[in-house]
Amino acid sequence: MAGANDGPMSWRRGLAEETGMGAGDERGGGAQDPKVAAALEELSRMEEEPKQFLLYFRARFREHAVEEMHTLYEDNFVKISERYYKSSAWPSAAAVSYLVDHDEPFLLLYKELTFRHMYTLYGKSQPSIREQANAWGNYCDLFGAFLNGDMVGLELPAAWLWDMVDEFIYQFEIWCQYRAALKEKSEEEIAVLRENDQIWNVNDVLQYLHALVNKSNICPWMLNDHQPIGSSDPKSKDFDLSSLAVYRYIGFFSIVGLLRINCLIGDYRLALMVLQSLDFNPSTSLFTHVTACHFSVYYFMGFAHMMLRRYEDAGRVFGTALLHVGRIKQSHVRSYQYEQVNKRVDQMLALLAICITFQPQYVDESTMSLLKDKFGDIKSLRTGEESTVMGLFTYASPKFVTPAPPNYDVIDDYHMDAANLQQKMFMAEIKQQLILPEIRSYLSLYTSIEVKKLADLMEIEEEMFRSHLLSLKHKSYSARADISGENPMIQGTDVKPTSELGFYINKNVVHVGDAKVETRFGEFFVKQIERLNQMSRIQIPRDVFHGAKGNLATR
Repeated sequence: MAGANDGPMSWRRGLAEETGMGAGDERGGGAQDPKVAAALEELSRMEEEPKQFLLYFRARFREHAVEEMHTLYEDNFVKISERYYKSSAWPSAAAVSYLVDHDEPFLLLYKELTFRHMYTLYGKSQPSIREQANAWGNYCDLFGAFLNGDMVGLELPAAWLWDMVDEFIYQFEIWCQYRAALKEKSEEEIAVLRENDQIWNVNDVLQYLHALVNKSNICPWMLNDHQPIGSSDPKSKDFDLSSLAVYRYIGFFSIVGLLRINCLIGDYRLALMVLQSLDFNPSTSLFTHVTACHFSVYYFMGFAHMMLRRYEDAGRVFGTALLHVGRIKQSHVRSYQYEQVNKRVDQMLALLAICITFQPQYVDESTMSLLKDKFGDIKSLRTGEESTVMGLFTYASPKFVTPAPPNYDVIDDYHMDAANLQQKMFMAEIKQQLILPEIRSYLSLYTSIEVKKLADLMEIEEEMFRSHLLSLKHKSYSARADISGENPMIQGTDVKPTSELGFYINKNVVHVGDAKVETRFGEFFVKQIERLNQMSRIQIPRDVFHGAKGNLATR
């Protein structure tokens, strides 16, 4: 990873050439105003290296140098934060404004960075009400600039735009958790919370995300084969904002944000509905441009499938994402998103283990190897205790939130209510499901067997065992996605059998039959043909070919 002084072009070196500012130069005036004087005093205490960094960053921002901005954002900002602001906040935007000629768009982006940095300083604690209110106000201004068209003509790295939306929802989570923990708050703090329900209000959060999606025109752009519906000329009456990369990305990432929020509040059907227009082709979809976004899409989509009891679809979603891990492992190891992506991968592995337990299905060998390395033999889960599966669910599930304000008249902690409700619902499913894999394994050994005999083998009373058989039959049918559809990850509402094992009861005898009528060889052959086509496109140097031919001739 490049250091603070390195990169495709050193920002230190370029600064002196382009701005002419050296050590000791200051900007500003009007120090008679106390606020201005305080801002200039804060600026004067700022170290020279962060000053030069911000000036150079702003120059690249104004020149639309996206690739260099990406390096400055992802690498240099982190390095300087570690060096100068490891335990303190960056200077205020009021002070920096005198350094960057009061550049409002740049200051909005600077404040977004500094608020995000501020949240990292607290670790497991939480910012104050005032700090969280200021962060909310800055996001309102920032997203308002997008909605008012003030970002037309500007360009930003895709990773930064993703982090904006991702951090926006993260800070919403923090607020919901903070507001619901009342026991340790003073009467003054509770009074402030009671009077400020508009801060991080869930309706406003959702409205901003929906407004960004609509303003960007991203859905028509995707449905129109990645082409804008209107004109790409900003002066035209039918100007289409989807012709601008910055609006395409912010709109697309807002769709992913809606997916995440709906999962956090437990509305899993709506979570999948917002993905209807997404393109899941890995060669064209925008989420592949940012690794953290890529895994977030599959994580929340797979989790929504799992909570809707569509374990086969969830397993396929998780398997697709985990198969991608091996392809990017080497290139991603140096990314600032490395830890975040690794956590998502571990969570998806845990959820995939649950899905396999409840619904046996084919898993790629490389993914199965990851599962065994992380959790050992998956078969042990099928005979394990409820606490084992529940532990995996608690570790791998998102941080659920209660979007509504708590009852401020009853002083208690409500921040775990949403998580407890989801765990309770999942626990009810676990109790129904845990015995089913064992029944399924016994049925696979017979073509016909008496109900009483099978109940005796499992040491369960016959009447109770009949209810388990009916439960197995009921849960062997689920809504499944059509893998041949345009959007194979989320489409499909037809209820179909999910198990290869079929059975029926006639005169107290269970008759077992294989529900799988044909074996699918097509997918295997298609993959092999595709690999051959890729290999045939590889250009082999002529000298290598002749060298190999000569070696063969001498044998």
